[in-house]
Amino acid sequence: MDAMIRKSMLSLFTLFWCLMLPAQQMNWVRLAEDTIYYAKEYLPDPFLITFTGPAQTWDFRSLKAPYAISSRIVVSGERDGKMYASLINGRQTEALMLLSGKASQVIEQTDHNPVCGEDKLNFKLNPAYKPFFTGVLGEHYTYRGKMNSVFAWPRNIKCAWTPPQLPDSCRVTYTIHEETVVDGEGLLYLPTEVMSALRQKVQIKRAAQVEVKYGLTWRDVTTQVPGVRLITNTELIRFVSSASGLKLVEIEIKDGIRPVSVEFKTHPLITRVFTEEPARPDIFAYPNPSYDVVRFQLSELVAGKYKLTIFNILGVLVKEVNIDVDESRKTIAVDLSEMQRGTYLYRLQDSIGRTIKTKRVVLIQS
Repeated sequence: MDAMIRKSMLSLFTLFWCLMLPAQQMNWVRLAEDTIYYAKEYLPDPFLITFTGPAQTWDFRSLKAPYAISSRIVVSGERDGKMYASLINGRQTEALMLLSGKASQVIEQTDHNPVCGEDKLNFKLNPAYKPFFTGVLGEHYTYRGKMNSVFAWPRNIKCAWTPPQLPDSCRVTYTIHEETVVDGEGLLYLPTEVMSALRQKVQIKRAAQVEVKYGLTWRDVTTQVPGVRLITNTELIRFVSSASGLKLVEIEIKDGIRPVSVEFKTHPLITRVFTEEPARPDIFAYPNPSYDVVRFQLSELVAGKYKLTIFNILGVLVKEVNIDVDESRKTIAVDLSEMQRGTYLYRLQDSIGRTIKTKRVVLIQS
C-alpha cells in the first residue's frame, strides 16, 4: 500500500514543468494538451553518485524499457473564476490541479484505499502542493502538509481489515515532509538525446493514520490495519532540464546509493496543438504518438460535411468518422484504443470525396 501511495505521489512530478516555465515560454493554455512519454526500468545496473557542484556528466544511454508511459494535462473547465485541469498518467486520472497563469497547484489526488484495496479515494491536499521545484544550484525547497480522505464504510466490498462493529465512516491521513535540494549541474546523456541538466536530491517522509468514526467520535486504528506502515521514507535523485525544468530522469534509491527504479524521458520531442494559424485547409493529430484518444484539429475549412478515414500501412480501412463543420476551426476526439499498436495514415476528405490532407499517426503501448 505504501508503495502505491508513494508511486502515485511521485508521478505528480511528471508534467507540471509545462505550467511553471520561465516567462519567455508560451501560456499554459497552449501547453496543457502536451503529451510526454517516460519509460521505467526496475533494478537497473548500479550507478555512481558523483560529487556535488557544477561541471558533471551523467550517462544513462544504457537504459532500456519496452514501452513508454504517457503523461498529459487535460483542462477540465472553469469554476468560480478558477481554471482546473486533470493530470492523466497512462489511462488513469491521478490528480486535480488549480491553474493560474504559468503556475499550478495540486489540490486533490486519486489513489488506492489502504483499508479497502478494491476502492479508490480522492485525497485533498492541505496546503495545496506545488509539485515541481525549478531552483538553481544550491537552492532548496521544503513542503509540509497533509493529504486526507473521508469515506463511508463500504458494505459490499471485502476490506483488508474490518472492525467488530462497522463504523459510520473512515478517514485516511498522510502527513508529508518533503525536502528538495539542487546539488549538481552538468550534461545528461539519455538514450534519445543529450541535454544540460540540474540534479536534485529529494527526501520524502510520510506518516500514515487511519481512523474510524462512531457517532461523533474518531478512533485511531492505524496499527490494526494490515499493511499500513506508520512511517515511510523515500529517497530520490531527479534530473531536470536546465532550460525548461522538464523532468528527464527520476531514480528511486535505497541506502543512499542503490537504485530501485529509474524513470526516464524516451522521446526527444513533445507533441502539442499546432500553434500557428494555417492559411489553407489542414488537419493535425495530437497527441502523436498516442495510445488511445487522438484529437484531430481541423483548420480553415469551409462549412459542410467531411469524412475522416484511417488506414493501416497496407491501405486497409480501419476507421471512418463523419464530421459536420460549422466553423473554420474544429477539434474532434477519436478513440483508437482498440486498434493494434503501429503506424496509420489518416485522411480528410470533403463531401464529394476530394482529399484535403493525408498524414500519419502512431499508436504506442500505454
